[in-house]
Amino acid sequence: MKYLRFALVVFASALSVAHAQDEERRAPPTEIPDFSNLDEYIYEPKSTVTMGFRYISGAKTSFSGTGRILAPNDPGPATGANIARGYHDGAVLPDGRFTARLDSSGNPVIDPETNSQVFDPIAPDGRTNTWAFSDDRQLTADGFVAFHTYSADITDATVREQKANATAGMDLAVSRDMGKLFGSRMTWTLTAGMSVNDISANTMSGVQANLNALTDYYSLFGRTPPAAPYSAPSSTSENVVDASGNPVLDANGNPQTVSIDTTVLLANEPVGRQTITTTDSTSVTNRWKLKGAYYTFRAGPTVWIPITSRLRLSLSGGAAFVYAGTDYTVTESFAPEIGAEISETNSSQANKLLPGYFAEASLRFDLTERAGFYAGAVFQSTGSYDQKIEAANANYTTKVDLANQSGLRAGMTIRF
Repeated sequence: MKYLRFALVVFASALSVAHAQDEERRAPPTEIPDFSNLDEYIYEPKSTVTMGFRYISGAKTSFSGTGRILAPNDPGPATGANIARGYHDGAVLPDGRFTARLDSSGNPVIDPETNSQVFDPIAPDGRTNTWAFSDDRQLTADGFVAFHTYSADITDATVREQKANATAGMDLAVSRDMGKLFGSRMTWTLTAGMSVNDISANTMSGVQANLNALTDYYSLFGRTPPAAPYSAPSSTSENVVDASGNPVLDANGNPQTVSIDTTVLLANEPVGRQTITTTDSTSVTNRWKLKGAYYTFRAGPTVWIPITSRLRLSLSGGAAFVYAGTDYTVTESFAPEIGAEISETNSSQANKLLPGYFAEASLRFDLTERAGFYAGAVFQSTGSYDQKIEAANANYTTKVDLANQSGLRAGMTIRF
């Protein structure tokens, strides 16, 4: 028993020595690297894009000028027979009456080439069967028909001012961070942007004008005047009747008709001409219309003032340039006493580049580190320009003033 205990003690000692030698032969454990001495790198966005709308007051416009509304028809000279004469309320044309050509025996002459009867103009008798008039007021009490031609000379010197409507347009800007300002919490950026807005202004008003009415008088030779509107030659159809007054029927049982000439003959040249000029401010109406758009390009510094961790105030200012393109149209309308309205339209196009300045103040709220939205006020002033219509019978001017405009802007921001 004593030897057994001794053997166990020796065996345990041997195991301990062997385990210790095995631990010594093992490789040391891998150590975890120490990264505490490395600098931490976090990217901070330096550029910002803003996209939204810009609602700004409209241009101030003014309209002025003079023009002339020409007579749309030419009545020709005051004397002369069988001349085609056009008027505002009718026309008198050469006589169109013909008579059959007869041979010496009184028989109709037949054209051998066409095998049709030959007709010749009747001998001139100072009358015409080809004319027309439009209004009963053209008939005079002493048996004449008056035909009129109208024109107007616009002499109005009034300058009419019209404020164009405010418009909303696209707004886009890019800014680049330039660092802190004076070592404070405020920062500043360089900003460049552009926007586009419409120009739309129009006004309508009666204008002072000299109204010219040329009147030619034609004789009816005592005939009863026809009711207006009337156009000659004229005819009507009547039923053919037998001796008992009953209608004569054709092979199909329909009443036979015959054409009856009802033309009222008129003198083929005026018996007198009269020209009267009056002045008023109601017969002629002008409509001025300006339509176009302008681009605003702006650039300058922006100062950012933090209010909270997400809310910041920005103040911007700098140079601005406006590129404007407009169409200017003037329509002159003359409503004479008799007949339809007479209108003349003239227009011009213009493109102008105007320098100026701008100022903006906005609040920006950051939803995330890279996105947010903004809203604020804008002001810009870029001067004015004149646009003219210079035609043979029109001389009009409009002034487009883009100074001292103000409005609002809003949209979203993206930082990158």
